[in-house]
Amino acid sequence: MKNSQRGSGHLFSLMVLGLIVWGAYVTLYVPYEHRKSMDAFRSNPPAVSPAKMAVIDTYKTRPTPTQLPHGLYTGKAEQDGYPMTISFAFGDGQVITKKARIKTYEFTGTARYTLDGAVMTFSDIEGDAVLFPQQGEPLEVISDTEVHIPGPDKPLVLTRQ
Repeated sequence: MKNSQRGSGHLFSLMVLGLIVWGAYVTLYVPYEHRKSMDAFRSNPPAVSPAKMAVIDTYKTRPTPTQLPHGLYTGKAEQDGYPMTISFAFGDGQVITKKARIKTYEFTGTARYTLDGAVMTFSDIEGDAVLFPQQGEPLEVISDTEVHIPGPDKPLVLTRQ
């Protein structure tokens, strides 16, 4: 009878070892890979679709806004089916600070902008480059309290806080 149970302790040990390896994978490796992919995502300017590029090209031919926005403007949008809050803080010397929050992620970056027609082009980017498209971003100043960032479907409406 004693011989029939021989080796069953090895199976239990292998199961425990497997659980330890799985736990290490889930608690150490998965977060490491996620952090690595998020860092790569944050450090690259976003891809611009052909439809958005057509909007940018149209706004480059428009006159430069005579009144530049100043202060904090916020709005809401949808990104990949998730609600997103976004803010643009227009400061002195044509410096802009952008913040975006989607799900549990927050992105923040600052850049200098110049205008090419009615398109902001960015330089001296600090922080999350994903907030600053390399091709620029159209800007439509509606009033002192409202700014639109036109897109292919509908504009991002930002209101002054």
